[in-house]
Amino acid sequence: MSSRIFSELLLVSFVGLVAAFYIASWVRSYQRLSHIPGPTGWGLTVIPWVLVHLKPDMMDQYHQLSKKYGPLVRVGPNTVITSDADVIRKMSAVQSPYRRSMNYYAMRLNPGKDHVFSTRDEAVHNNLRKTMTAGYSGKENLSLENDVDESILELCQLIDNRYLSTAGNIKPMDLARKIGFMVLDVVSKVAFDAKFYDLRDDRDNHGYIAEIENLLPSITWIAPVPGFVKFLTDIGLLQMAAKFADGRAGVEKVKRIAHEQVEKRFQLDGRPKDEMRSDMLGSFIRHGLSRERAKEEAVLNLTAGSDTTASTIRATMLNIMTSPRLCRLLTAEIDDAVARGALPPEGQVVSEDQARQLPLLQATIKEGLRWYPAVAAELSKLTPPQGDAICGYYVPGGTKVGTSMKALHRNEELYGPDAEAFRPERWLLSSEAATKLPEYLAPWNLSGPLTHPLGHETDPAKLLAMLRNNDLVFGNGRFQCLGKPVAWLELNKIFVELLRRYEFSLINVLKPWDARCCGTHLQKDMWVTVRRRD
Repeated sequence: MSSRIFSELLLVSFVGLVAAFYIASWVRSYQRLSHIPGPTGWGLTVIPWVLVHLKPDMMDQYHQLSKKYGPLVRVGPNTVITSDADVIRKMSAVQSPYRRSMNYYAMRLNPGKDHVFSTRDEAVHNNLRKTMTAGYSGKENLSLENDVDESILELCQLIDNRYLSTAGNIKPMDLARKIGFMVLDVVSKVAFDAKFYDLRDDRDNHGYIAEIENLLPSITWIAPVPGFVKFLTDIGLLQMAAKFADGRAGVEKVKRIAHEQVEKRFQLDGRPKDEMRSDMLGSFIRHGLSRERAKEEAVLNLTAGSDTTASTIRATMLNIMTSPRLCRLLTAEIDDAVARGALPPEGQVVSEDQARQLPLLQATIKEGLRWYPAVAAELSKLTPPQGDAICGYYVPGGTKVGTSMKALHRNEELYGPDAEAFRPERWLLSSEAATKLPEYLAPWNLSGPLTHPLGHETDPAKLLAMLRNNDLVFGNGRFQCLGKPVAWLELNKIFVELLRRYEFSLINVLKPWDARCCGTHLQKDMWVTVRRRD
């Protein structure tokens, strides 16, 4: 045999062995989750799951998969999603053996640098939460509620000055954009005392909203392929791209503003200054957050706390506007509270404690959170090395288990045959069922009355299950959203102040907004007319 033929045979054998190795690995990867239901072929490649994340209705795609295949669905070679509330709570519990998957690398704001939402290191994550909890809770920011009030009043002033319509003078207003301005003004003020003043100027002053609307859809697909993010980071490509990014507008400008605010809080030798402002950033630093960590967390405050709250406000307002009955009942509840002196007169913003005493308002907020969950990303956790039993199936160790949030909150077994409908009365016990409130509902009743003459629910135990599910909108256990208190503060105030003053009407009922889901929601062109209430 000639050396040439021998070399060719050797090469063919080597290629064959490599191919056989990869085919065997592929088959083994497919088989380990082949017993779990899911679309045909999705266990062979990640491509179909990536394509889901490229579609504008990503949340609905998750929901449809869960409706068709059940509470546990295989969606990739090593990925399943679940809509089971108990499983989601179990994965996030304080002592849970589940850990964040590599998907969280896609949440980084700077290549290779983690923050509390992206880190996979449990010790680092726990320490960051301890350091920042006081700042997010508002305990060390005595002006938090006043700062929120100020932005809400500025929104009302903007409407009064520029967008009030009359019979002969119609002034269309993009409600989605104005809500975005308000939330950004709130977060930029309470996070690091650098208010954007978008409402005052009636524009996206730093180009942040415009860039997020362009950027987020193009990067959403990366999360299901976290190895790609790690590869680009390891070779330095993402770091290089960041250096050449335009810092004059958008996300990079916001980063620069946040970083400048951090630098103002530290001395040249790196020690915190003695005088520290009473905002979130100040609280973080007082509790030991380093300069570099503070830069990452300051930007996260803005990115995580703006789009989520804004989308909930918009979705809830959409349902109020399209339900004349609900709008009438809410305004009647507000008017009655004002007449009784339970709410302050117009010109003063309702306090959070006062808003919590309005049963129908609280039910409407809960229904808004359920009907349109603010975060609909995979946010997968890894099963422990020994694997776990999930929804009756054995799931091997190291499998990514994501969440299907819309399916969780549209479960007909819990919410009834009208789970797709927006019906706040489902959160209130009927008069017959509420003759004696069960002890297990007492803690929930502290945040707002659970009974009302209009209440539809007759089973207190079912209401408890719904309330526990609703809490999952903000995450759970060690992964619960740190910004939850601020979000609830805004939600408790904004609807009262808008509905007591104005009547809102959609201009295009058939296309009320331009919305797409990219893990979080992007909404624009929500055109309305606004009139002063009689």
